[in-house]
Amino acid sequence: QNDNVPCFLEPLSFVGLDAAGPVFDKQSMFTFYHLIQHLGGRNAATSERPSIKNLQTTHLHSLALANNLASPMYLPSPISPSFLQTCVPSIYLQRKLETLAEDIIADDAALIEEGQLEERCSGMTDEEVLDACWLRGLPVGQFAKMNVADRSSLVVESEVHIMRNVLRHHLKMMEAVMMEHSSLPPSSQETEKGLRPKGELIRDDTLQLLILHLPAIRYSMMIRLKKKQNDRGIRLLVEDANNDKKVD
Repeated sequence: QNDNVPCFLEPLSFVGLDAAGPVFDKQSMFTFYHLIQHLGGRNAATSERPSIKNLQTTHLHSLALANNLASPMYLPSPISPSFLQTCVPSIYLQRKLETLAEDIIADDAALIEEGQLEERCSGMTDEEVLDACWLRGLPVGQFAKMNVADRSSLVVESEVHIMRNVLRHHLKMMEAVMMEHSSLPPSSQETEKGLRPKGELIRDDTLQLLILHLPAIRYSMMIRLKKKQNDRGIRLLVEDANNDKKVD
């Protein structure tokens, strides 16, 4: 993950910023969905829509690393890319990514239908929130690394609050592209009918790719935003220093 964000993503609007990055509005989520569905185009060789099975090998490896598929192998970070490229069959990575995407989509749909979005995930235990964030590649802070005996009430409350907030924002973003009318423009006046059938959601190749790329996109844009803020701060400091010199 880096801060090289394509220029066409910069105009996307977001309604806030949490520990995982920008929280995109409904219009932006539709943009992401349709970019994957249409802008990526159909695979020239197979005339098929973009899907995990049709990813180029380098893209597949990058997506596997971004979703921590190397972590269960307990490999040092420097050798993980080489190991995935040379020792792990692409079909294995495809199946692992497909399973991960299906698990996240199914769990997102279940949590939304349970009303966790409206309840700000308050109906989930701390461990359930931790597991949900871990599955989706969302920040878990220091909570996951603490021993139970070392977890002070203040630290736990702060960390879990952050995780609940991040999870709620994730569900809100995904809800926009999981609704019955999600194939229509967001300006449509059609009444929302609820989520699409779970089987349809899980089999949606575009949704699978979106849900696997979203954490990395948000992280990259957050890094870019912070860099811009730092650069702006440095420019202001330089301008102040120059103005002081002029006064002297």
